[in-house]
Amino acid sequence: MNDTPKVPGDTPEAAPARKDAIAWLEERLNLTELFSFITHFGIIYTPIDTQRPLREQWKKIVETPMVAYARWPHILGLLTALLFGLEAFTGVLLAFYHQPTIAGAYDSTRSIVRDVPLGWLVHQVHAWGSSLLVLVVLMRLLRLFWDGLYRAPREVLWLSAVALAWIVLQLDFTGLLLPWDVKSYWSAVRGLEVVWAIPFVGPFLSFLVGGRTMSEDVMGRFYVLHIIVLPALYLAFVYVTFATMRRVGLSRVTDRGVAQAQAMTTFRRHIADLLIITLVLFAALVTLATLLPFPFHGAADPYTTPKGTRPPWYMLAPYALFQVPWIPDWVFGFGLLVVAACVPFLPAFLRVMGERIDEPRLKRIGLGVLGLWLVLSVIGIFVDRR
Repeated sequence: MNDTPKVPGDTPEAAPARKDAIAWLEERLNLTELFSFITHFGIIYTPIDTQRPLREQWKKIVETPMVAYARWPHILGLLTALLFGLEAFTGVLLAFYHQPTIAGAYDSTRSIVRDVPLGWLVHQVHAWGSSLLVLVVLMRLLRLFWDGLYRAPREVLWLSAVALAWIVLQLDFTGLLLPWDVKSYWSAVRGLEVVWAIPFVGPFLSFLVGGRTMSEDVMGRFYVLHIIVLPALYLAFVYVTFATMRRVGLSRVTDRGVAQAQAMTTFRRHIADLLIITLVLFAALVTLATLLPFPFHGAADPYTTPKGTRPPWYMLAPYALFQVPWIPDWVFGFGLLVVAACVPFLPAFLRVMGERIDEPRLKRIGLGVLGLWLVLSVIGIFVDRR
């Protein structure tokens, strides 16, 4: 008779206890589906078979060559995801101390800049990151337009790029008011004056944000829009962007209409590129924050308008038109509404409808609109408010 004590786990009934955590979770969750969802935000942009076990799918990803994404001009799409990640991280740090009230906004921001360890750096990195994000998203939109990436089957990619551009502008604008210093307050006021002149949109936004005058309600709703609503919309369209790329693939860089060979890379190299780009971005933001910090002005005075107050730079063009005395506000607003709402979606819409597009002419029109926008922006710097 064998009286040797049995070691726990030697019996067949105890065999499942030996399974590792991944195998245990695989029996209860579709880990590959969760992994696929997470990687839709720029980590992996190649198709993933969610029916395969996670280890098997991971091995396939590591072994399969992939088109290089961290190269010009595709890198612009990657930068939109990475910059937003840095903005979200620094924004959370600022939200720990910021008080979104008229009485506390300026004092809490001043405390962040002056008293919190490295608070000034986080504040400046967040401010510079916002400006760079706006610039990169607009550059990406121009690049997609110039390369004709509103053609089938990339209409959804184009529409998503237009939506991201709009959301980023709103993110920057709603965040502009939160410090409640002189410049941020009056820049937001000037920007809202342009928005209020747009028919239908102006009254709706007035209701949405709590009125046409700066108040506690407006501050609170700008804060909610800035930290919850707009970031959620941004992430949703980033998800749509990468989901579309998984279906249609990366676009080929063209030269006079001739498709060029695409550089290939590996998953390990792609992850290394992501880390390098993230470090370079962070280093660039720290350098800008240190050498070219945004000035932090005194507390806003709603009864004293400082000289030379202007809206944000991306609203200078409509602001210049808004100053023309012989253009009624409703004509200006309606024209701006039609152009802003219809023109960016027009190329993809025509493609969906099967209409033929004269692309060289469309490019010339686009260059003309861009040139006009730049000229009006320069004029908007110098015009006086009517």
